[in-house]
Amino acid sequence: MTTIRNSVTQQIFATPVWIVDLAPEYAAGLNARLVAAIEALMGPLPPLGGGRTNWQTDPNLHRLPQFEEVVRLFEEAGRAAAEYLKLKSRDLVVTGCWANVNPPGGHNPSHSHPNNYLSGVYYVSIPEGEGRIAFEDPRIQAQVMMPPVAELTPYNGNIVTFEATPGRLLVFPAWLGHSVPTNRSPHNRISISFNLMFRNYAEELSAPLWKGATSA
Repeated sequence: MTTIRNSVTQQIFATPVWIVDLAPEYAAGLNARLVAAIEALMGPLPPLGGGRTNWQTDPNLHRLPQFEEVVRLFEEAGRAAAEYLKLKSRDLVVTGCWANVNPPGGHNPSHSHPNNYLSGVYYVSIPEGEGRIAFEDPRIQAQVMMPPVAELTPYNGNIVTFEATPGRLLVFPAWLGHSVPTNRSPHNRISISFNLMFRNYAEELSAPLWKGATSA
């Protein structure tokens, strides 16, 4: 006679990361235009120094006409994420957008993107074998005890790494910590990062989610 009627594993408090791969032919043309636009903005880059780990443009690319095409893709991806999450408001707009250039030896240390709902990154030019982004477990308490494991799984690790390829777009919660490892190739690694926020946050979303009760 068995003592167990049923046993299931239920995942809770999921952290979504959306992955969008553009059609290769379209991505190749788009990325060529983006590389030219980014290089024109930044000009010749000096070697890293003075504590710098990479080079970045000003976070205003979403206001420049040469980036309109890719910004539309970012906002479309944001609306799709909001639909997936079943949000009432799905009018997300880019609030900041900048190019990252990691020359040989460059990297992005751990960070998040405050004051926004979603963030993302689009990969423009990635040297062979050097396309990775690492996301960190946001549950601080989960790191209190980390016993040795026989095999890494989504349930026992504290870092999840995604492969980055040209034409790939990732969208994730803006609070999710992430980093990019050192570029070990002799070529520049180029990506575009962005933030997304609700267009009418103050008007539509900042009000309390409860209503008062009046006594009879």
